[in-house]
Amino acid sequence: MVKPDRAGPAADKTPEPPRKRGPKVDVELTRRRKADILREAARLFDRVGYHSVNMEMIAEATGLKKPTLYHYIRSKDQILFEIQEIIIGTLLRQMLERREAQVGPVEVLHGMFTDTFQLMHDYPGFVRVFFESMRELQGDRKDEVRAARNDYLQTIMDVITEGMDQGIFARADVRLTAFCLLGTCNWSYQWYRPTKDLPPLELADQCWAFALAGLRAAAPVPR
Repeated sequence: MVKPDRAGPAADKTPEPPRKRGPKVDVELTRRRKADILREAARLFDRVGYHSVNMEMIAEATGLKKPTLYHYIRSKDQILFEIQEIIIGTLLRQMLERREAQVGPVEVLHGMFTDTFQLMHDYPGFVRVFFESMRELQGDRKDEVRAARNDYLQTIMDVITEGMDQGIFARADVRLTAFCLLGTCNWSYQWYRPTKDLPPLELADQCWAFALAGLRAAAPVPR
């Protein structure tokens, strides 16, 4: 009697040949290269303006051949988009983290100042590009960045409203208050000099102290 083959139909299948694999991608090298490209591009945008920079100048600044540059970055618009993402992504993420940690309104808005000054220190040129060149983005990229900026503004307004409701901040127009705070904080990219000014967190503390003095609700007059 012939015993049945317990291996089943799969035993009759011819093994598939191993698939060819593409070239191994060094993820860390790619990350470093892209960071270098963004940094050098931001310096060029900061120095001569977005419209005056071309991909050849960026390749020269990074020490790459143009074909190699295009391997990492496809266009100037992509560079601008990624710079925008880094700045607004960091600002929004860190503010939301404070909100999730149920930090009070004063601490949340103080954090807005420290975040901005720290970014100016850590990413030279990025913040100027963020504020001055966002309009150069096209299509979906522009919409995505605008949506993130609107989320950031709305979060600030929510925090201000909470501070007013708690009697910490003087009652005023919430949207106007938010823009006044952002103006005080964001305009610093025009005058901040990393090599000459105080460390970023010290500057943030001083600027926030001025802003907070204007926000504080007046103490009730004793009767």
